[in-house]
Amino acid sequence: MLGLLAFILVFGLIVTVHELGHLIFAKRAGIMCPEFAIGMGPKLFSYKKNETLYTIRMLPVGGYVMMAGSGMEENPLKAGMNVNIKKNSNGEVTHILLDDQHQFQQIEQIEVIDSDFDDAMFIDGVNQFTQQQERMHIADQSYFVREGDLIQIAPPSRQFRTKKPWPKFLTLFAGPFFNFLLTLVLCIIIAFMIGSPTNGVKEVAEDSPAMSAGLKAGDKIIQLNDEKVDTFGEIKAYLADNKDKPLIVTVERDNNTEKINLQPKRIETQISKTKKETSYQIGFLPERQFSLTDPFINGFNETMRYATLIFTLLIELFTSIFTGSFSFNMLNGPVGIYKFTDTVAQQGLIPLLNLAAMLSINIGIMNLIPIPALDGGRILFVLYEAIFRRPVNKRVEMIIVGAGVVFMFFVMIMVTWNDISRYFLK
Repeated sequence: MLGLLAFILVFGLIVTVHELGHLIFAKRAGIMCPEFAIGMGPKLFSYKKNETLYTIRMLPVGGYVMMAGSGMEENPLKAGMNVNIKKNSNGEVTHILLDDQHQFQQIEQIEVIDSDFDDAMFIDGVNQFTQQQERMHIADQSYFVREGDLIQIAPPSRQFRTKKPWPKFLTLFAGPFFNFLLTLVLCIIIAFMIGSPTNGVKEVAEDSPAMSAGLKAGDKIIQLNDEKVDTFGEIKAYLADNKDKPLIVTVERDNNTEKINLQPKRIETQISKTKKETSYQIGFLPERQFSLTDPFINGFNETMRYATLIFTLLIELFTSIFTGSFSFNMLNGPVGIYKFTDTVAQQGLIPLLNLAAMLSINIGIMNLIPIPALDGGRILFVLYEAIFRRPVNKRVEMIIVGAGVVFMFFVMIMVTWNDISRYFLK
């Protein structure tokens, strides 16, 4: 139960922040956003504010911002479809009723022949009472009505497609960028919670070079060979440069200065399938201190470390596709992330926050991959428009995006099945 709750909270936070980035910059650009959704599937909760319907949906595996004119929304009216409409005194359509969950009176039923909600803003249809065909124009203030919710129809000036490339780019890039910001904020919070490591020794690891050399809890490392060190960061940097060469460690102990001969230990950490990270350790847990400035520096450094790690894994992933070593075991879907979150949640709040920080920047970077169904692919279309001074042909864009959606759907099915096989069927 704890694992499920942690998964919903972590994934919900990451998705909410990502979609909030899109929403804020879309509204700044004057793009109408009829819906802001967290989760997928059936609606559990909704709240209408101004022109946006905020919803929470049943499946905690994603979310979306419905932006008018983005090419992602589908015209709900199909030829041959019977719908009820409500008109104003000028004969313009103000409400299009997509189901029976409404309380409108004095409505008309039409059979749809054609409709356009991009430019001309009309519905061609046959009035079921008079049996006459007519063209009905859409009012400036008009709505689709679905499940009792009013979803405003955007005039051309409020649509994504009519905006200039720069606000389009900012709107698309804002989602991943907000994921980077979330990781930074989480890393800063963690740094505030655990403090900054110092050159003081809190605990010496068993069977470590430090224990063999006689380093003790309470010691303060002030010099490595001929170089003075004042912080834990300086100790790590010196060890990285010195590698596994012998050290003369000068420590302060009980108001006295002592020198210790110590041999650093080489540690290799497998950070990906083909890459190892080498570090050199002497084997002690540092004392920590709390300050107002260090957490911001440490949080930024940790964010950069996470970003570097994700880029490394991403490069390895794409390389494996061309070398023939690709396996779906290299990927994790919602099921795999849930299992990992369940394990980490048992370890406490700080490990869970670290996981959230890692997942957030991972989702941010993954969304920038230039696949048409992702933010990165849509940014490519905007760059094309900026360079060639015209948008990509709408039909071509729909075909490319459709192919991207099919590809991502296939990958998601394969990854999910692979996760289920790994964790539940083995």
